[in-house]
This record gives sequence, structure tokens and C-alpha cells, in this order.
Amino acid sequence: MIKAIFIDIDDTLLDFSKCAEYAIKESCKDFGLSQGYDIFPVFEKINAELWQQIEKGEITKSQLYGHRWVTVLEKFGITHIDGQKFEEHFLEHLSKSAEKIDGATEILTYLSKKYKIYASSNGPHEQQLNRLKKAGLLQYFDDVFTSELIGVQKPEKEFFDACIRKIGNITPDETILIGDSLTADISGGINFNIPTIWLNTKNKDVHAEVTPTHTVKALNEIKNIL
Repeated sequence: MIKAIFIDIDDTLLDFSKCAEYAIKESCKDFGLSQGYDIFPVFEKINAELWQQIEKGEITKSQLYGHRWVTVLEKFGITHIDGQKFEEHFLEHLSKSAEKIDGATEILTYLSKKYKIYASSNGPHEQQLNRLKKAGLLQYFDDVFTSELIGVQKPEKEFFDACIRKIGNITPDETILIGDSLTADISGGINFNIPTIWLNTKNKDVHAEVTPTHTVKALNEIKNIL
């Protein structure tokens, strides 16, 4: 019997792409950078590659923050702006952005009446708290678990072990995990031996070695499962 739900934040409840585009736009204003650069697609590719390295344990988040915007700006030949300073501004603006995925409020309202809900995120702790609060979603959570707070990244089993210990009086088989990432979320559920719901809004291909228990294309479809 399911008693508790682990649910991811970025691209599961909050639209990271829209939030990042906002943060990029505001950071460009801060540095007087022309809006003529088509920065977001380059950022999206580099950011995705870096997060995959984090999830595989190849780099740390500190290394991501130290290299992400340095690399993006180099791609455009922009040398007069300090990439790490740009990163600081980007993170500050990102913490203020809270564009929701369609159906986020509705599904949390539904789930919170039946289960305990716990956020599970690899994002910075205070940033995620601020964004959930601004989006009006924080009230639905019994706790927010981040890798920064836990000290271990998803998809490592130790991340969820620590979450279970903090929750107390619950076993892994009484939980389920919802998320958009096959590598961080679904693999995390598999590593922890719990069922998973993959939110596949972008019609991505399933990896042969990572098979979610359930797949949905929109948050409201979760009502058919839980």
C-alpha cells in the first residue's frame, strides 16, 4: 500500500526551460548583453550534458557552476563577461522563477489528500524552496529533500535511504517516485527498488536498460494510477 510519494521538481512540477529562459534574459540585462544572441539552445545542450555527468558521479555541482556559463559564453566568443559572475546572476534570477508545468497544482492537490508528499531534487535547496513557494506549491509538501541537504545525488540508492530515515515509520515498498528524468528519477527508483511513474511530456525514447513502472504524458494522467 502506497503511503508516500517522492516527486521531482524541475520539468516535473516546474518548467525549467521557461524558468531558465527568464533567468538568462534577466542576466543578459544585468551585463548589458545584446538579446540578439540565441543563447538558450546552447545553454540547454551544455546544461543537460553537465547534469548527466553529475548524475553519473563524474563531476560535482560546484564544477558545473564553475564551468557552465564559462562554456556557454565561450561558444559565442563573448570574452568581456566573467562566466562565473554570469552564473551567480543566473542562479539568483532562477531562484525567483516559478513557471509551473500544466496541471502541477491540480495533481498536488489530488495527491496530498491521499498520501504524504516529499520533493526529491538535485537542485540547490534554498533555490528550490523559494521556487516552490513562489509557485504556490510548497504547502503541499511534507518535506523537501535535495541532494545538497542529503549529501548524495539522485539516482544513488543512498539518497533515498536517507530520505526514508528522515521520514521515519515507513518502508520503501510503501513509496513511489514520480519524475521526468530517466537517469536521475527512474533509475533512482530502480536502484531503490520502488515503483516509478515517468512523466514523458516530450515523447522521449525509453532506454532499454531503464524501464519505468508507469509512463504518463501529462500530470493529470497520474490520477489513473494513484
